[in-house]
Amino acid sequence: MDVEHGDVWEALRPLCARVMSVPPEAVVPQARLVADLGADSLDITELEAASEELFGVSLRGTDKTGVSTVGDVADLIVRMRAHATHSPLAR
Repeated sequence: MDVEHGDVWEALRPLCARVMSVPPEAVVPQARLVADLGADSLDITELEAASEELFGVSLRGTDKTGVSTVGDVADLIVRMRAHATHSPLAR
């Protein structure tokens, strides 16, 4: 896990625990948002909004195909942050 991914993970873990009302120990990279953590559509929407505020990226309107675990969310945030950094609009 690189530094960027580690930083995202350290901030994402307590955020997921709070949004989904689960203990932080339950939030592991392989935990499935719906099946393991009990997330519903409102939780997912809240997680998207909180991630936007915390990480400075918008997950709304992104292709979330294949995003089912907490680790997938962390990967998506890392990719979105990297894309925003390299975007000509970010300059």
